[in-house]
Amino acid sequence: MSLDSAVKHALLRIGAVGMASAVTAVVLFGVGRLILIGDLGLAMPSFSQPSASPSATPSPTVSPAVLSDIATPNPSPTATPTPEPSPTETAAPTEAPLALTSFRFGGRSYVGIVVPEVGHTFAAPFAGRVEISTYQFIGGEVRLGSNVSTLPFYPYVSVVAADRKITYRPGTLGSVTQLLARDGTQVGAGDPLFQLIAEGRSSWTTFYNSAAPYQIVVSLQGVPSGRDLDPTPYL
Repeated sequence: MSLDSAVKHALLRIGAVGMASAVTAVVLFGVGRLILIGDLGLAMPSFSQPSASPSATPSPTVSPAVLSDIATPNPSPTATPTPEPSPTETAAPTEAPLALTSFRFGGRSYVGIVVPEVGHTFAAPFAGRVEISTYQFIGGEVRLGSNVSTLPFYPYVSVVAADRKITYRPGTLGSVTQLLARDGTQVGAGDPLFQLIAEGRSSWTTFYNSAAPYQIVVSLQGVPSGRDLDPTPYL
């Protein structure tokens, strides 16, 4: 090889190396700018201290409703109901009072009683022994202890204590007067003696005075004297 060829060859190699170095420098420069500046428009990673990642935007939450937050319709005003009176026991009906009439007959004292209502029960006014006698009116005479089945019987109901005896003369036995005590038994004050179960006058009307309006005729005598006493306080 001649000297000129060798020089040319060397120059070409030097030029090629220089060209390669220039290209390399350009490439390195571009890469450096890419890395340092992000010149090519690419997002570059940040080397600053990492900050807290943004939290997701919280979705709106609904607070639990309380009673005061809920819209409730205002009821239209209504009339306040009048409170009903508390139930009370119905008072038992009061019996009509007995009509009492004092009179004398045959030298003795009696009290006639007009009873305004059927169903009235007479009770013993004091403790004592019950005596019941039955009478009939036969041939215009008052008979004690007779037993004529076709004629009505009339009871005399008495309560005998140590110092007094009270006698009741109601109407016909069975149809008007129902006996509630038995002859010879002991009763206390308030024990039932008999009841008027239908309208009817005392045996006194049949025996002694047809105009007498009484349902019962009562007498009271002292024991053992037999002296008349006033039975009104017991009636």
